[in-house]
Amino acid sequence: MKVITFGQLLEKLLYLSNQKKSTLARELGYDVSYISKWINAKNLPTQKNISTICKTVAEFIVKALNPMSTQELIDYFEIDTEVKDEDILVRYLERSLKESYIATAGKGSLNIYKSTQSEDNYNSIIHINPRLRKQYLSKDFGIFASKSSKIDIIMSANLYKLNNDDKMSIADMKDGLEKLAKSHDIRVRFLMGFEGSYEDIIFNTLLIINMITMYPSIEFKIYNCDVDSNAVLAVLKDRMLHCAIFAKDRRCLFTSMSKEKHVIDEMYYSLEDILNNQGKLITENQSPRSLIVDKTYIQYIMGQDLRWLMGSMNEFFMPHDLFMEIGESIFKDDAKVLNELNQINVFLQNVTYISKIKILVYEAELRKYISSGELQFFNIPIKLTLEQRERHIKYIEKIVSESQNVEFKLVDGNFVEDFKYSADPSLYLSKTMKIAKTHPEKGINDYIIIKDNEFKNLCDELFEVLWNKREDIVVSDREDILERISKALAYTRIINGTFMND
Repeated sequence: MKVITFGQLLEKLLYLSNQKKSTLARELGYDVSYISKWINAKNLPTQKNISTICKTVAEFIVKALNPMSTQELIDYFEIDTEVKDEDILVRYLERSLKESYIATAGKGSLNIYKSTQSEDNYNSIIHINPRLRKQYLSKDFGIFASKSSKIDIIMSANLYKLNNDDKMSIADMKDGLEKLAKSHDIRVRFLMGFEGSYEDIIFNTLLIINMITMYPSIEFKIYNCDVDSNAVLAVLKDRMLHCAIFAKDRRCLFTSMSKEKHVIDEMYYSLEDILNNQGKLITENQSPRSLIVDKTYIQYIMGQDLRWLMGSMNEFFMPHDLFMEIGESIFKDDAKVLNELNQINVFLQNVTYISKIKILVYEAELRKYISSGELQFFNIPIKLTLEQRERHIKYIEKIVSESQNVEFKLVDGNFVEDFKYSADPSLYLSKTMKIAKTHPEKGINDYIIIKDNEFKNLCDELFEVLWNKREDIVVSDREDILERISKALAYTRIINGTFMND
């Protein structure tokens, strides 16, 4: 649910329950003009009465619901579909009204008596069994982050011990922060334990890879650090503290949010101290140029046991002349880079492409490349002509059909449905090095060098599971693969009006 004002929420609830302001006014014992002023944002209830008002409104709305309007309310608030209990719905609406009231009062301070003792009660909120609210963390951050031009967040959580909905909610926080990146200076540091990481290896590892590689313009760093497996702590410096406690069955028992400055400060600096003394950064960034010039790239392709999960088409399997043609068009007069590219090219042609390699390529990405020409050459987005694409694809077909060492498989679908709208991740593994790529945006296109041994092992295990146990969406037959590639290329030729029989 979007963050809306107290009046907007009240108006929405009346609409969903098909009730009038005058009827609610009689229920509350107020003149209807008061309700109108709340809805029109001309006034707010006083703090001393807000708890009673929220409870009465929630009971009134739920009592007025019919099966159809109940479902509409559940859809609007993104409530778990199996929840139909009236008491739970009442508690949820009561809590939502209070939250909206606090957020609205913080913006305009309409009719809020700052001197009243009850003000202290609104410096914190506790939600008991918040299973109805799937994105409580993102919502709270959305309210408070927008009030400052600088966003500095420290989080502590063992994602592997949470249920999938809560994992996704935390991961989706980065998506929300990206929307604020234009107007905010953002820094996020995430302390994460790895206990239980192998329980759902595909979901868990892809989740972390996506968190690292998406939206590279945001400073978002993950640290391996032993943390309490049943708690999530998140501090937005100077603004708020969020805490969630989970049971062994991964059900969230309660969440607490505080705006108390001394509480926020103490938790922020406590987590920062733990990070500085115990946290180990699991990755480091390296620019494409640095990766080439510092010989990190050639060190990788010289390694043993090469395995590639290709989320986007790139410089691999290009014929020698096309590789240098594109390299020279991108790096132009950078003699140092071009010299290194030539060495890389020679090694790829004479060693790598005749070595043992396991390659997983998303068929959707391959088709997209064939039809559009969009490719990432050393993670730098470019667009190839149809003639260049044909040279590239024919070379891939040649290697797939003739090489006995290169094992090539197509991914026909999504490994995890929750990520079907995310960009397909790229992961390059060898016996000693593990590399991922950020999804390029606005000229930011770093590579990610995985440094943490625990996460390295997870990446190795992920690839083995995908390679050996996902026959449901992985195409292994060479003839089938070659036919799919050939058809995609033929369709592209037809669309471009250049079709002719080979």
